[in-house]
Amino acid sequence: MTLITKIGISLFISVTSIFVLHKPPAPTPAETQPAPITVWQGLEPASPLPTTTIVTTPITQPDACETVFNMARQVGWPEHELTQLVAVAYRESRCQPDAFNPTDPNGGSAGAMQINYFWCKPSRYYANGYLQAYGLIRTCDDLFDLEDNLRSALAIYRYSNGWRAWSL
Repeated sequence: MTLITKIGISLFISVTSIFVLHKPPAPTPAETQPAPITVWQGLEPASPLPTTTIVTTPITQPDACETVFNMARQVGWPEHELTQLVAVAYRESRCQPDAFNPTDPNGGSAGAMQINYFWCKPSRYYANGYLQAYGLIRTCDDLFDLEDNLRSALAIYRYSNGWRAWSL
């Protein structure tokens, strides 16, 4: 662009803005109110939801995450952690007990909770592995059994004082 074109465009914009722009309106009384201290104070009361028709379709195969939830309850997971447990299982394996991730640095991760093989390999503290020392599994392949996987995950959860082993 030439200098004359740039000056012409700038002049056009300046002159146009004089005629187009108006003085901003005065604030309304609602706009002069102080801002809410929290987000919740600024929310309007909830309006009732419109009624909808729910069409149910039969489920032909079991929901894997529901199976994880029920099995976790059965093996002794605390009731208040079941929702978080299912969220972790879904993130880790989509709740699939046969899931395997070979790229983990300690030989892989297995099962619904993707337990790292670190927990079932021999170490200087546990000759056969941590999970074997407590009788939770016999070999790392036992982690593909959903019940064994969830029992082992519970032991790791307790050892780690929470979800640290899953990077939460």
